Amino acid sequence: MTARPVCAVLAALVVLAFARAEEPMQAIVASDGNVSLTSVPRPEPGEGQVRIKVRAASVNPVDWKLAQRAAPGTRVIPGRDLAGIIDAVGPGADRWRAGDAVIAVAAGGSVGGSYAQYALASVRAVASKPARMSFEEAAGIPVVGETAWRAIVTVGDVQKGQRVLVHGGAGGVGSSAVQVAKARGAYVIATASESHREFVRSLGADEVLDYHAVRFEEHLKNLDLVLNTVDADTGMRSLSVLKPGGMLVSVVGAMPPEACAAAKVRCAITGSVTGELLAPLVELANAGKFRVHIEQQLSLGEAAQAWSASRAGHTGGKIVLRVSN
Repeated sequence: MTARPVCAVLAALVVLAFARAEEPMQAIVASDGNVSLTSVPRPEPGEGQVRIKVRAASVNPVDWKLAQRAAPGTRVIPGRDLAGIIDAVGPGADRWRAGDAVIAVAAGGSVGGSYAQYALASVRAVASKPARMSFEEAAGIPVVGETAWRAIVTVGDVQKGQRVLVHGGAGGVGSSAVQVAKARGAYVIATASESHREFVRSLGADEVLDYHAVRFEEHLKNLDLVLNTVDADTGMRSLSVLKPGGMLVSVVGAMPPEACAAAKVRCAITGSVTGELLAPLVELANAGKFRVHIEQQLSLGEAAQAWSASRAGHTGGKIVLRVSN
């Protein structure tokens, strides 16, 4: 091959590489309370990051809450949960390679979230996709799964034989917590509506109390741990069902310290999701001890509809957005 054809081929490769780097993608962009499917630049992974071709992204209330709080005129790509295939890696990507099937917590911020065809994630916020799960199911793990793990294991240190109450057992965090607590060997009680009773029982709950029909504090006492995923009033009512030295863990705001002291119990919050605790959840899923129930699947372009369903509450499990095949 002569020098000229070689130069021409190299030039073409450079142009092709540049074109691919500049290739746009489809993403949901939220601005001033509205969401739309828009063409935006595809992000490039930086130091310690991977880029993931998103197969599915699950919906969490924090997605639309953060979008609502954004400054006027701010454009953001929402979403934290995702499952997909790594298609590019940045420097320091550790063991991760293009082609790996993973779940992750999207980097967010200026580089965007998971409601997009491609998303970036820190290598610390990535784990292998559970082999037993579809991409849609796996996308429902990260935020709610890690929150539940932090509550039951990291903060609560639940042990075999302890009695645990999970409020909102049918919700994303609640349904995850029921399974994690059961895997730890706890006796698990959950509150849920009557319509979700069988679903919560199928997750491993030993008892399910219909919160419309009974007041849990009139039926329970001497519990080791309560996880509050509902509201402040539920937290206050929960203090009386704990044994002295028991723990109330909240994902809906801290409890008043004086109330906890008066009840002689410990109170704690779970802290922020980082994606660094996904691996043990994958292990549970691969062992058949953790599953994700999908109540509704929608396309990426139907994000507004998904948010409406999320705002309405009463979801049993997860709402998932299908992004690509």
